[in-house]
Amino acid sequence: MKLANQVAIVTGGGGAIGRAIGRQLAEEGATVVLFDLFKDGAEQAAAEINALGKGRAVPCVANVSVYADTCAAVDKVVQDFGRIDILVNCAGGSARDKMRVYHEQTMEVVNWMLGANLFGPLHCIHAVSKHMVKAKSGRIINITSIVALNGKPACTEYAAAKGAIIAASKCLAMELGPHNITVNCVAPGLVERRELTPQLEANLAYRHSCVNRACRQDDIANMVRFLALPESDYITGQNIAVDGGRSLGLKGDDVRKIPDL
Repeated sequence: MKLANQVAIVTGGGGAIGRAIGRQLAEEGATVVLFDLFKDGAEQAAAEINALGKGRAVPCVANVSVYADTCAAVDKVVQDFGRIDILVNCAGGSARDKMRVYHEQTMEVVNWMLGANLFGPLHCIHAVSKHMVKAKSGRIINITSIVALNGKPACTEYAAAKGAIIAASKCLAMELGPHNITVNCVAPGLVERRELTPQLEANLAYRHSCVNRACRQDDIANMVRFLALPESDYITGQNIAVDGGRSLGLKGDDVRKIPDL
């Protein structure tokens, strides 16, 4: 197990992608602290990971969009475990039920989206990176989106936040590289959260990828896992799309209207 004795923070650890990332890091032997706004989700995810008998998962209720809350949670991790080796900023999301074209969007939603998807990661990086600099080692991995690369209607504030994180990650890679800290981004395509029936998967694969299946949570977690391992220590400042080729043309966002089944 290549991450034995290492400590990882995964924000949004109670969500579908966050818990897949936490599980894969734990499978490599890491102690994974799952930050989440919701206690039940964090505890459930930690229990599922611990039941596998590899690594260790610990739930932690934290609102990363509030800097003081973030600092308190990070300080608790250092107090309990003495180190932070990996930070995965996964909290946030596009809030699909709140998506609107920008001129019809409310500023409450805009501010919420920026808080979760931009300020949340920046808060965590600011709180964690000083510990990594002191240790002269670390991995920071930010979950972004292909929407930040190619755009999409009704996603202006989301794209703005994710695009800003990509830009910030390039600057941070330059600043933190001399301290043996890498900073990278993983940009998912559409990750389906429903049960994938054969008919639904065929529909999603046709609309949203260039390969014959839909994107799964583990597809994203696989890349995060790689970026946390020693084999990736010469990769930094990159935004890696994991989308089945969707960003080659944002397949599915064209004039064809195929209803979800």
